[in-house]
Amino acid sequence: MSMSKRAGIGDTISFKKKDHTTIGVVYLTQDNSVLVEISQEDTAILNLENNKTVVAHKNYTLLSKKNKKIV
Repeated sequence: MSMSKRAGIGDTISFKKKDHTTIGVVYLTQDNSVLVEISQEDTAILNLENNKTVVAHKNYTLLSKKNKKIV
């Protein structure tokens, strides 16, 4: 994924986890991944302990950049 297609803090991404498509907001970026906050509903569906998860850069689609829609 090119640097321009990488999500930044505040961006909205879509990703698939446990066969469920989820939308979340990036709150931290790292070299190989982003940390994302997801809805409580998705947290329950995915049976996660909290509403934060890690997603590799190669495993998401960037939907919007801080209030600017892309897709």
